[in-house]
Amino acid sequence: MADERKDLPAPEVLDDMRRRAVTLARAAGEELLRRRKERPSASSKAVRRELVTEADRAAEYAVVGGILSQFPDHSVLAEEGVLTAQGQRTSASDWNWIVDPLDGTTNYVHGLPFYAVAIGLVWRSVPVVGVVHAPALGETYSAALGLGAHCNEAPIHVSNTSHLADALLATGFAYLRDEDGAVDNLERLRRLMPEIRDVRRCGSAELDLCLVARGTYDAYWEFGLAPYDVAAGAVIVREAGGAVTDVHGGDGWLFGGNVLASNGALHEVVRRHLP
Repeated sequence: MADERKDLPAPEVLDDMRRRAVTLARAAGEELLRRRKERPSASSKAVRRELVTEADRAAEYAVVGGILSQFPDHSVLAEEGVLTAQGQRTSASDWNWIVDPLDGTTNYVHGLPFYAVAIGLVWRSVPVVGVVHAPALGETYSAALGLGAHCNEAPIHVSNTSHLADALLATGFAYLRDEDGAVDNLERLRRLMPEIRDVRRCGSAELDLCLVARGTYDAYWEFGLAPYDVAAGAVIVREAGGAVTDVHGGDGWLFGGNVLASNGALHEVVRRHLP
């Protein structure tokens, strides 16, 4: 990791990648808004609570098609498998784009505006660019390694909350609940609720991460996640001055299925409630 960071691409290269990702995310967002004018039909994936719509696929086509056109030698890991194998990298390139075309599909289907297009970029093993575009909210979050985090190009920063009693936290619940392999996040929520100001559950992991980055939430945790649920937002949190780990405090958050993001000051005290 240290050697990879030493050899990172130049800041102007990363910022160019960020700007290109913003353009692709906004194009996909227009597709989502256009298709949302009529209530979209949805079907279930392997787990009945996990939905997919034609809007997911159309947005992924816009993003992944643009990436493959501009960067044919880059790898892509995309959720729906429209132009690539579903959930699999296309190659072993140093550059890996991680795409969630519609994070918050349940919100989208039910008419809630809390959904987003998320595009993350990893160079070797280092997450270097994140873009999360929420078209119904008119907000575009973006960051590139070493260049700070922004919402609609204005700088954002994590909160300075230092006491758990003053903290607003966020979480989410996996699609697996009473099925085999489910993680009981309710028990963790029960442990934290007496200690904090309050908790929110809004249904989009990538946007929850962005709200940590802008200081709305002081911390956020969740289980049952995929890389495309966290890749973009985690870069934005870190560039806004926050901390991102797995719930054990390690570096396994991208592929490990869980994440803890915070303003940094509260990271360890929240983590102790999450074993």
